[in-house]
Amino acid sequence: MELSRRCLARIAACAMTAAMSSACLQLFQLMPHKKWGFIDTSGTLVIPAKFDDVARDEHGGRTIYHKPFRNFSEGLCAVRLGKKWGFINAKGEFVIQPQYDNAGNFSEGLACVRNGTKYGYIDRTGRLVIPMEFGWQAQTGGGSADNPDWDFTKLLVEPLAFSEGLAVAHKNSLCGYIDATGKLVIEATFLGAWPFAEGYASVTTATGAGLIDKNGNLTPPDRHYIAFAEGLFLAHSGLYTQDKRRLFYFNPDGQRAFPQEFMDARVFSEGLAAVAPGPGETLSMNSAYGYIDTSGTLVIRPQFYVAGNNLAADFVDGRAIVSELSIGLTGAMRNRHGVIDRSGNWIVRPKYDHISSYSDGLARALLDNHWVFLDRDGREVIQVAGAWANSFSEGLAAVMQ
Repeated sequence: MELSRRCLARIAACAMTAAMSSACLQLFQLMPHKKWGFIDTSGTLVIPAKFDDVARDEHGGRTIYHKPFRNFSEGLCAVRLGKKWGFINAKGEFVIQPQYDNAGNFSEGLACVRNGTKYGYIDRTGRLVIPMEFGWQAQTGGGSADNPDWDFTKLLVEPLAFSEGLAVAHKNSLCGYIDATGKLVIEATFLGAWPFAEGYASVTTATGAGLIDKNGNLTPPDRHYIAFAEGLFLAHSGLYTQDKRRLFYFNPDGQRAFPQEFMDARVFSEGLAAVAPGPGETLSMNSAYGYIDTSGTLVIRPQFYVAGNNLAADFVDGRAIVSELSIGLTGAMRNRHGVIDRSGNWIVRPKYDHISSYSDGLARALLDNHWVFLDRDGREVIQVAGAWANSFSEGLAAVMQ
């Protein structure tokens, strides 16, 4: 028991980083094999812990492309028994029997499934509507572990989900996009590609990263656009490194939205965006972040630390997860998470090791190796007895016990 507690402490710290080190992976092997079940919003275990795996929420309540994390989607959830994935309903009953090497969420009526090196798409009855003819490529990031409880390879096919009528398709080691019939509507010419959001998708070409529209055109090809949200493009100066970087915003007509530039910046969410104004051009561990509105006015003064894989710094339901750095008695830096409202006032003062984005009105939080859920007022309303907890989706949250 003491070994498990010590391992959990270090595993939790490892899991909060963007990449898994070999030391972390060695720790994962020490953990006993556990099962996954599901709790409801009262904290009651309503689906017994009998599954070997589910998609893991390791990005602060958001997926790697900044959409809300989901286990249950359109009434179904992908789970693994043994080495095969299938889909259960909210009662924990298999609707689609385990038969796939990987399975993603349902989106727009379809879910990506893989067997061997090929993937395709099924509907909610399990019918294969887009044949498994696309070449599988493991998604980037993470490490692997022999213990399946701690496999952070992102081999689940979330980035291949349908979004705005299109899905990423791998052909001959390149990426394009298919429609819901499986027709390739944007040719596979990109080195990497991600789902569409608000009419644009991030892609990687031989000359760098950019955004494409639904015609497959880079928009525009001479700009270093990073992302698009709420009517504004986030762009950089062409130097996007830790040591020299300036970021700014464009309107869709190609004009600067406002003249201010920043050391670091994020897309807008609910009318606000996290930015690190400077001074200078070097992003450092103690760079302070605040929030601007769509006019570029700094409405919440720089005072927070936003970094790592906590992608929950966007506003969701009027709440944003932020961090403060503190120095412990030994001189070690600690990153504590709290919650603010749109005025920058504390709803939860920084004390947690991690807080996820709000989903279903609740935010997952980690404190002293123990998972809890916070309501919108910051109260701990659910205590989780288990090694891991995912964010809520459709009224249920997966927990490892």
